[in-house]
Amino acid sequence: MKDVVISVKGIQQVNGQDDVVEMKTVGQMDKINGKIYLRYDDSVMLGVEGIKTTVKVQGNDMVVLQRSGRLQSRLMIERGQRHLCHYGTEHGDITIGVFGQSIINDLNEFGGELSMSYTIDINSSMVSRNEVKITVKEVG
Repeated sequence: MKDVVISVKGIQQVNGQDDVVEMKTVGQMDKINGKIYLRYDDSVMLGVEGIKTTVKVQGNDMVVLQRSGRLQSRLMIERGQRHLCHYGTEHGDITIGVFGQSIINDLNEFGGELSMSYTIDINSSMVSRNEVKITVKEVG
């Protein structure tokens, strides 16, 4: 596992309105059995202390975003598939549908970029369209 600089830019579109969130932090990157793992503290972006995020990248087909700490969630973004996922909020836990539209994985052991787009629905009603771009650079 090595230290890297991780930049995350997320765009969430709800009812035609875009909400953009950006953050930059130092985290860790590891490659295990052909999968790339990114780990970083997500407390600042979420506004809640003690949140750790792990991003597991499995080629160009699946990304799993898992948060641990005070708020726990596990989102599976798989291209062309919908998954029911656990999402923790300060007001309680909910089950959401996540449909993966695209994943572009240009990560390697030195860094790179990961882009993905997906929709979120609750009770089969679309809530948002989401785009996330993660850039990883070696510390140095």
